[in-house]
Amino acid sequence: MEASDVLQGGELPPVAHTYRTQELFLFSAATWNPHRVHYDESYAAGVEGHDSLLVQGPLQAVHMFQALSDALVEGARLTSVRYRHLAPLHAGQPVVVTGRLTDVDPDTRSATVEVRMEVSETGQQTTTGSAVVHLDDRAGTEGER
Repeated sequence: MEASDVLQGGELPPVAHTYRTQELFLFSAATWNPHRVHYDESYAAGVEGHDSLLVQGPLQAVHMFQALSDALVEGARLTSVRYRHLAPLHAGQPVVVTGRLTDVDPDTRSATVEVRMEVSETGQQTTTGSAVVHLDDRAGTEGER
């Protein structure tokens, strides 16, 4: 198996998600994030002027890289990730995570995959990132012995 095979067809199948209030509250609690824009809708709208609760950036990143991890072939693993937030995302806005293989290094059996999260209705990117994926040295070798 080659590094270019880490992601079947070189594309991350689209993964849809809509963040709900309870999910944001639980993530805030788990990460000790006390900012009320993530769990108090009246505060987020009335004081901060947002349309709805804001989805935490790290929660978006978790979902992006979980979607990628779920799509990797057996024996491939994420070794590093980077992400950047580009626009706010509000609770209740449907999003989709997509991605594609962008670079392959056959010498190290690694590949780079670019990922993005965007609002389904508008295509507005909220978060982008990349991950280095390493293919385990043993992956795909059983049938080749």
